[in-house]
Amino acid sequence: MILRLVIGMIVIYLLFKLIRKGFPAVGGKPRPAKIQTPDAGEELVEDPQCHAYVPVSQAVRAEIDGKKVYFCSRKCLEQYQKVG
Repeated sequence: MILRLVIGMIVIYLLFKLIRKGFPAVGGKPRPAKIQTPDAGEELVEDPQCHAYVPVSQAVRAEIDGKKVYFCSRKCLEQYQKVG
């Protein structure tokens, strides 16, 4: 009788762990977003709108008044174009 109860509790616990792992929204911890780091030696450029520094390979590029300008996101580019 007690053995059946212990086995039942173990099964319930394992099912709970399996559900949490498969469905993080049910109660599992959210995983942090993967942060992309620039390659060693890659040049960083400053966004003229928000002044964030981004690697050239990940920057949004635009040519404004014949000059190449780099932005951290399309949103910053659009805000810059509205103001300027």
